[in-house]
Amino acid sequence: MLWNKAPIKPEFYVGSDEPHNEEVVRERFAAKAKRYLRQLPLAHETVAMYFCLLDGRTPIWVKATVAAALAYFILPLDAVPDLLPIVGLSDDASVIAAALTAVAAHITSEHRDKARAWMDAEIGPQAEPLRAS
Repeated sequence: MLWNKAPIKPEFYVGSDEPHNEEVVRERFAAKAKRYLRQLPLAHETVAMYFCLLDGRTPIWVKATVAAALAYFILPLDAVPDLLPIVGLSDDASVIAAALTAVAAHITSEHRDKARAWMDAEIGPQAEPLRAS
């Protein structure tokens, strides 16, 4: 028996209205970020993507990609519930990693500096990453 599955489209999950996605992200990102970012492997880059989204110089396709990824991060319903230990944020991390791969060239040192300052102020200072000697 052949399965006739409809293709999975991202807009089914985050919507196709990019300005609305950006608005939702702006409203809800900080609250969820404070609660979960320390558990997310790409925490600093996630916040840097947020500041990239807010930058007026960022191309619209980059903003759309970042808004969709961050909207998925903050949505209350997702593929794997965030309350499950360890695996709960794995789907969020995967979506963020994919978006980061697509837009990394547009995330500037200014975005990263703002991300570090925001994280230090809102979540507390992070340990400095280990450097190879």
